[in-house]
Amino acid sequence: QQSPATVLESFMNMRTLSLAALTLLDVPPPEQVRIAAKTGFTHVGLRLLPATPSDPDYDMLGDTAAVRDTLAALMETGVRVSDVEIVRLMPDFSVDARLQLFLTTAARLGAKQVLVAGNDDNRARSAENLARLAEAGQEHGLTMNLEPMPWTHLRTIAEARALITASGRSDIGILIDAIHFWRAGESLSTIAALPRNCLNYMQLCDASPHPPADEQELIYQARAARQVPGEGGLDLHGLMAALPATLPVSIEVPLSGARGALPPLARAQLLFNAAQSYLRPCA
Repeated sequence: QQSPATVLESFMNMRTLSLAALTLLDVPPPEQVRIAAKTGFTHVGLRLLPATPSDPDYDMLGDTAAVRDTLAALMETGVRVSDVEIVRLMPDFSVDARLQLFLTTAARLGAKQVLVAGNDDNRARSAENLARLAEAGQEHGLTMNLEPMPWTHLRTIAEARALITASGRSDIGILIDAIHFWRAGESLSTIAALPRNCLNYMQLCDASPHPPADEQELIYQARAARQVPGEGGLDLHGLMAALPATLPVSIEVPLSGARGALPPLARAQLLFNAAQSYLRPCA
């Protein structure tokens, strides 16, 4: 039997666990926060800007009722915001009034990390825009994190590193998402070569070990039909062992089928329970 000191040390070394916005995208942010608290999560990720035209828009920019309700839920529960999303580096990107509102809202909610997608094939322009974005975020205590996705113009960790280097900034992170990592054909040795200061959090999910036959299915699985950690075929334990031992974890698992039809509270509890074996460095 472990001593109380050993149990405490084990607890302190556990990764924190956040409920990602995409996991319960059908639920408004204030309710996401309350569900996170009820099911054991200490953090949430919030989507302030819709990722696609078909995504729900919960009016989360500025001093809106939704933002105030979310702040109230955070205060009531003690849950904290780990990250916000999503900023896209598009060809027409600019640090405009809407983006500034995004940044001020993110800071007001207590976020520290921002998810950024690369959607511009002009690398020089992307690097310049990334530098502008990072500078704007720094003023609000926000760190930008590039998320490589295999169907975007930023597909791999190597491409993300190259873009960060081209930006001239040293304060930009790389967000590793389990499904994108393996679908892009990455290797665990790639993680070993990463500077530790560029890893701020990761996204956990599972999926079939067999890549989809086409890009449409690739995108569908990533956005709407992932699997519960431990129920797919990705080498999650290998991935977690390769990452820093206390790197925060965001569980991003949009479910489909019968699991996806479960009530939001049941989905969150299922995923919280499944994530536990991946939170300890010894797992």
